[in-house]
Amino acid sequence: MSRIHESNLDRTRLARQKSRMLLQSNRIQQTVDETKRCAKALESYSDRDLVSHTNQLRRFQSDASKRMEQTQFLALSAAAVVEALRRVMGLRLFDVQIRAGVMVSHGAVAEMQTGEGKTLSGAIPAYVHALSRRGVHVVTTNAYLAERDRESLDPVFQLLGISTGVLLSHLSPAETRAAYRADVTYGPGYAFGFDYLKDQLTLDRIQRPRLGHRVLTQMAGKESSSHLLQRGLNAAIIDEVDHVLIDDAVSPMILTFGSDEESPDSAIHREAKCVADHLVQDADFLCTGRHVELTDHGFRVVYASSKDAVRSQLLRPWHEYVVLALKAKHALRRDIDYVLVDDEIRIVDPSTGRIFEDRKWSDGLHQAVEARESMRIRSERVAEAKITRQRFYRQYRFLAGMTGTAAGCEREFASVYGMPIAVVPLRRSSRRLMLAEHHSLTRTEKMTAIGSECEAMVGDGRSVLVGTLSIAESLEIASELQGRGLRFELLNGIQDADEASIVAGAGQPGAITVATNLAGRGTDIKLHADVAKSGGLHVIVAQPHSLSRVDRQLVGRCARCGDPGSARVFVCAEDSPAKDHAPWIRRALQRWDRQGRKQSLELQRRLQKCQDSIQRQATAQRWSLLESDCEDERLLTNRNSPQHCFQLA
Repeated sequence: MSRIHESNLDRTRLARQKSRMLLQSNRIQQTVDETKRCAKALESYSDRDLVSHTNQLRRFQSDASKRMEQTQFLALSAAAVVEALRRVMGLRLFDVQIRAGVMVSHGAVAEMQTGEGKTLSGAIPAYVHALSRRGVHVVTTNAYLAERDRESLDPVFQLLGISTGVLLSHLSPAETRAAYRADVTYGPGYAFGFDYLKDQLTLDRIQRPRLGHRVLTQMAGKESSSHLLQRGLNAAIIDEVDHVLIDDAVSPMILTFGSDEESPDSAIHREAKCVADHLVQDADFLCTGRHVELTDHGFRVVYASSKDAVRSQLLRPWHEYVVLALKAKHALRRDIDYVLVDDEIRIVDPSTGRIFEDRKWSDGLHQAVEARESMRIRSERVAEAKITRQRFYRQYRFLAGMTGTAAGCEREFASVYGMPIAVVPLRRSSRRLMLAEHHSLTRTEKMTAIGSECEAMVGDGRSVLVGTLSIAESLEIASELQGRGLRFELLNGIQDADEASIVAGAGQPGAITVATNLAGRGTDIKLHADVAKSGGLHVIVAQPHSLSRVDRQLVGRCARCGDPGSARVFVCAEDSPAKDHAPWIRRALQRWDRQGRKQSLELQRRLQKCQDSIQRQATAQRWSLLESDCEDERLLTNRNSPQHCFQLA
């Protein structure tokens, strides 16, 4: 058996051990009850006493002879957070929020429904693991959420004597090191990964120093470790953990270096674009999805001019430039696969419609797209180091997280990360109404139907959130609404701070918000009282996503915390699920249309099977990526073995 399979079996066993413990609901409830009793007692403490409480807990944890029983320690720790939140924010945590915090403190993925207060719950495990003084990384999906969460919770942690930091793009190395020296460090997932890679390069240089360098460093009284950004991978608490550890894990983190100057082969890219524009599909080249290849005839056409094949600036064979130009023209689409922002090409996340902050296409493709868009062609960046997200996060001594959509990923969370999924019950019963699917043959018909539904809902005093798979589709819907004279807000996934404020106002009377599916994820939508009386927020799923979790996340934006709300899924024969993944949907809709649209048509169950199949393929792709990243068995140290897990007793 390979070392990687042994490692994953160990993690699966670890996840089962945690799961058995978490299934002892009386033990978790006992911790919750004890937390509430302790929090009540802490109300009589002064602010200075709370800091002393933190210091006392630290002494108990560090001194093996004084270590207390795990439930008692967790209760005393969680109670400190509960009391600090009450003093600073005037909020009392609900039982379900404390329960989620306790579960995450044990190393689980807490599935906590949208709107139930994951950010506040996450303060409990962050505090618990910050007591070790070895640092806690609170991982978010983007930089805006990291800055927002740190800003809101910093006064809470300060009251408890816990320092916080945040990773921002403009920080100097010294400021970044200071952020990592804090007890709790907030940041987007990619920032932690890239800083880890930078430290690996630094360590590599330290281990292979110039002759006499080490002696001179010691004589100067400088420590090599002072050049490192991080101080180790101790504990990570991950918000929207399915997005960070599952969806994003398809792409490795690659640390690249290069100048922002004009690429030396920019003229060749532009010439390749001109040649590609004159090639005929099927005769000169074949295009299937994102795969493009030249035919024999096309190959001869491309090399008809010998001058292009022998230029000194060529970084790859001439025909590969033409293939890249063909991909840029036929396989990648503006406002779907990428957008233009501040004179730069920004890649769009296909699973969420958001803009990637940390990625560029490699091997000349990014430059080919810049040529296609008649932009300045920047130099290719050279990869210095890379790591898969799976291997990076597996190196943390403690790993846990929260999300509203973990179901369906149980096996992957257990085998790859050693984390069980613990479902947190709703504080109030859901009042969500799922309306029957809407079916249509053409996109024009679908857009008309969406416009009519928006108009009817706001006419009834409700608010509407329309989720789309792409920026292009959101623009189509915006055009339809504009034609009807309806006012709306359009989110394109580019502006994090603005989108959060817009999504926060999506529950106002008559509000229509059109956004890519996960825009504003992590932002609470508060319903206006009049909207609640009229039936609440109505969510429109403009087309099913290839992953059912993304659809559930979107639908979860309505009817939160016992509020009323409704949702409807629109299925169209011309949309990508029907064309790319499930052609039987198109055939079923065409039959339904020929038969006069009289019979009922229920596609949800069959759509779910299609989504499950796509999820299995994506899981296999991630598994293959991890295996390839872990070929060197020296990298397979099981950092998540039981002796490294959260042990207090």
